[in-house]
Amino acid sequence: MIRIAIIGLGLIGASLGMALRNADPKESPLGAVEVIGYDREPRVVRAARGRLAIDREAHSLAEAAREAQIVIVATPVRAIHEVLSELATLLPAGVIVTDVASTKAQVCRWAADLLPATVSFVGGHPMAGRERSGPEAADPDLFREAIYCLTATSATAPQAIEVVEALVRAVGAKPYYIDPEEHDAYVAGISHLPLLLSVGLVTTTSATPAWKEMAALAATGFRDVSRLASGDPQMQRDILLTNPHGLARWIDEMIRFLVTVREQINTGDAPAIEQMLQQAKAARDAWLDSKPHLRPGEADFNAMPTVERPSLLGFRFPKREK
Repeated sequence: MIRIAIIGLGLIGASLGMALRNADPKESPLGAVEVIGYDREPRVVRAARGRLAIDREAHSLAEAAREAQIVIVATPVRAIHEVLSELATLLPAGVIVTDVASTKAQVCRWAADLLPATVSFVGGHPMAGRERSGPEAADPDLFREAIYCLTATSATAPQAIEVVEALVRAVGAKPYYIDPEEHDAYVAGISHLPLLLSVGLVTTTSATPAWKEMAALAATGFRDVSRLASGDPQMQRDILLTNPHGLARWIDEMIRFLVTVREQINTGDAPAIEQMLQQAKAARDAWLDSKPHLRPGEADFNAMPTVERPSLLGFRFPKREK
């Protein structure tokens, strides 16, 4: 049996616990698991236990790490530095540590600086979530068919990569290997910029004296675009602060776009506006037709006539002895 400690039992941590505990040991690449949960908020731990996200709770970080073979850090991003610093003196040799943070470059640097050489770290980021936060919003199917980014280096032990990939597959997600810096540049555009636009929409409209009357008129368009503004403010704050370079580029691009569109509207440039709308529609339609969350080449990979397919790295997680 593999013991997995989850540090931080919010939406993602509790959802991972539920998914791991719900996985069939005979089908899961990890086999049988025991999930140990720890959170500094006792209320959160109680809620996670009530959702059956953990098998047992730990009362300290040391207790959580003591018997674990895999440690998942699922705290807000900036709290990871403190957690890794504390874990560095607590983890026995051979433990594998991973995280679920939405930014990867800074976290990977922290892991390299803080964790001892006897511990393996593989960065992780499931491309899944929802606007509600906390263990009450947890869902064991949150990761099913979702892309799950993994960041490893040439120095990462192959066995550690294999084990974390098995964990990803056990919760129903698809492992996607990517460089940490590249990851942050990409998600700044497709995840963090949408968050800012959602927050900006709510901030600018709700601040007007006419908001009470406007709110009564707001319908599905406003609801859909503003959804991300309902997320966990602490988690979102840390995401923005740990990806400044990647995000600044996309903010600048959006500012240029808005300035251009403002000019086109003010001058009544109908052909330019229509062309912009047509191009955006075509790009989004093509994205939807490409079946989002398929990894590059996955359609061909799924069409392979073999029953047993290799993993992305060319090896399989070894079957556990009975």
